[in-house]
Amino acid sequence: MSMKEKKRSRNSDIPKVQFPLERLLNVKDLTNFVVFPVFLALLNRLPFLALPSKPFLYFVGSAILWYIFAERSVRSNRYFNLHRAYRITFFSVVAFGVFVNSFVPSLTDEALLPEMTPIFLSVSMVTILIGYQEGIGSGLFMSFLASANLDNSLETFILLSVVVLATALTTRAIERRIEIARAGFEVSLIFVAINAIRIILQGEPVHAVDLLIAFANPILSSVIVIGIVPYLEYASRIYSNTGLIELGNLSHPLLKNLSIYAPGTYYHSISLANLSEAAAERIGANSILTRVASYFHDIGKSKRPQYFTENQQEGTNPHDNITPSMSNLVINEHVKQGVEQARRYRLPLLVEDVIKEHHGTRIKKFFFHKAKTLGQEERSDDFRYPGPKPQFKESGIIMLADSVEAAFKSIKKPTPAKTQELVEEVVNGIYNERQLDQSGLDLDDLEKIIEAFTRVLMSMNQQRIEYPKETTEKVVSISGDSDSKQHTEEDRKEQIN
Repeated sequence: MSMKEKKRSRNSDIPKVQFPLERLLNVKDLTNFVVFPVFLALLNRLPFLALPSKPFLYFVGSAILWYIFAERSVRSNRYFNLHRAYRITFFSVVAFGVFVNSFVPSLTDEALLPEMTPIFLSVSMVTILIGYQEGIGSGLFMSFLASANLDNSLETFILLSVVVLATALTTRAIERRIEIARAGFEVSLIFVAINAIRIILQGEPVHAVDLLIAFANPILSSVIVIGIVPYLEYASRIYSNTGLIELGNLSHPLLKNLSIYAPGTYYHSISLANLSEAAAERIGANSILTRVASYFHDIGKSKRPQYFTENQQEGTNPHDNITPSMSNLVINEHVKQGVEQARRYRLPLLVEDVIKEHHGTRIKKFFFHKAKTLGQEERSDDFRYPGPKPQFKESGIIMLADSVEAAFKSIKKPTPAKTQELVEEVVNGIYNERQLDQSGLDLDDLEKIIEAFTRVLMSMNQQRIEYPKETTEKVVSISGDSDSKQHTEEDRKEQIN
């Protein structure tokens, strides 16, 4: 390398200093911090066709509170950095919520604005699809905009903030769609209670209509959410836990196809799901996502199943008849095929990520060493999986479980000590290869994962008691035919006669 190249390389390694003004002028940050909250503020006033009484406070407050409540929670979410669809979906749902929260109250008396604001609608959708913190953050921002419609009423802001918190809490762990309706009913009771307390403390007369509207608002909103969420899931490929559970019922066409054409891979995926789910529960990751992604992680093998060990009949291995380089291409193809099928069937984006990431950039050591044995001059990098490395915890767990499940089959008469030693060896090997650097898994997580893997593997290999053999009359035989069965029946009748 020349001196100029070395100097250029050294200069490129120096981190560039970015000044605050330069960061503000960045188009992406300018859009996220300024343009979008100002757009939401204008959208909020659109049904009223007028600006609020204090426009400066309104617009500047919108930008500041958007950053404090919403943008900070978004930036801590790893998935937003992986897929633009998360931010687009988040912006779309919030914009829809802001418009509805102002349009519905604009149709009635201003005094009924808090009770008529359907804030449950958008907050529940954000919480169910994206996350609990994002639901609270966007909800508090929408509460501010709604309060601005009533002359910046602090009372309205607090009242709606209580509804936001209740909505996020009741919809944060939804696994069945009926639970959304239950959450709507629970929030309705809270909304009525907080309104009744407000009215009593202020010494105002209690109007049954006000309380009835407050009760009906979240319930009707929950019905709309149940109808809208499946369409959002399909359009964005961001699935709620409910949508993931529906995908993971093993009746999906891709899984049926896998069970028919690659049965070994299918049963490997079932075992992998059990391992991965236990590990995800142990470290507090999304166990539902981990199980469902495990089912689909190898769907690309259904095209050429015979090239993978778990599907091969004894004594037949197609790799014996092709070069290691060709074997390398065939093995890589199952990842490409899996991604194509995931996109065709609109599987969740994170499931597609697992399909690409569960091998990371590891080397196919068997074929690399085979090439070296045959005297071929091959680089180890030529035998790497295309990657990328796992980008989130669930993907890292599946990578570990995939290798552990395959290695466990080689143990004869496994004991807890042998099993734990094997699991530790596999996990440490992958960690030392730096495959988990971008997954978010730390050493404490890996210790818990090893414990979970060992426990599940031993329970899967549990010996059963041997039942005493009994003499049984042979009536059905796979090699028999209908004539022999008919003769047996005739002989039995003759004996009875």
